[in-house]
Amino acid sequence: MASVRDVSKLAGLNATAYMPKNDDGRHAILYVHGGGWSFCSSATHDGASRQLAEATGTTVVTFDYRLAPEHPYPVGLQDCLSIWAARNDLCPNRTWSISGDSAGANLAIALMLRLIEAGKTEDLPVAGLLFYGVFDADFESSSYREIADGPGLTRDKMRRYWDFYAPSSDRHSDPCLSPARASDALLSGLPPLYLNAAEIDPLRSDSEALHGRLAALGRHDQLEIVPGVIHGFMQMSLWLPQSAAAYRRAGEAFRQMTGCAATRPLLADPLEQNGNLGSVRSNFD
Repeated sequence: MASVRDVSKLAGLNATAYMPKNDDGRHAILYVHGGGWSFCSSATHDGASRQLAEATGTTVVTFDYRLAPEHPYPVGLQDCLSIWAARNDLCPNRTWSISGDSAGANLAIALMLRLIEAGKTEDLPVAGLLFYGVFDADFESSSYREIADGPGLTRDKMRRYWDFYAPSSDRHSDPCLSPARASDALLSGLPPLYLNAAEIDPLRSDSEALHGRLAALGRHDQLEIVPGVIHGFMQMSLWLPQSAAAYRRAGEAFRQMTGCAATRPLLADPLEQNGNLGSVRSNFD
């Protein structure tokens, strides 16, 4: 990693930028951490952000959004939209994509759908990388039934997370809560997507259902079901070779969707090019 920088406030939120040694100088990714909308942070996903940056050859920015149950829907999504609107203050002159895992993948696609709803298609990310996401509130899907009791994530845990995040919302009718149920018009407006899912995961059917909807529209988005792993496996790179492989495949998909070369010379740190950020801290590997 060439540099890691903490920015005290970006759109009022704490953010961290990871610039890999093979940074292409043209792209950046906003990464939304998972955790059931109610726990985890940019710090818990430090390793994920580093690996995504290195795999894609692109600067990755992650941040801390407000969490449920103290801040239920749509507060977390509003924070995502706020930091998206301020993204060029951190890394100017870049083309941006978006990524997220689990509940973060839900927020990432919800951000895109909200931009489409608002008619701001010119502001959309150019691509999305969505890892074992929450895309529906159907607790009777095939994977919810098959893997109701885990290992790892369970159906009861997901019910609790949904109750924290959207206790009074109509979960099925709001596309920003259940993107797999969004209208054809909204789904067709999304940028190219790469989705993966864990085979042993109650949420597997969410990715399958979303991908099925997209494919029915004639789109060619990628879906990979990773065999033999559980929800959150990309957070287990110290133990699971499938985790490192998943980042490599995400990097390949990102380059395919955005036209990036595999490696490019290291360019000047984008944070040093912008003198209006206030106090930053940097460290080098």
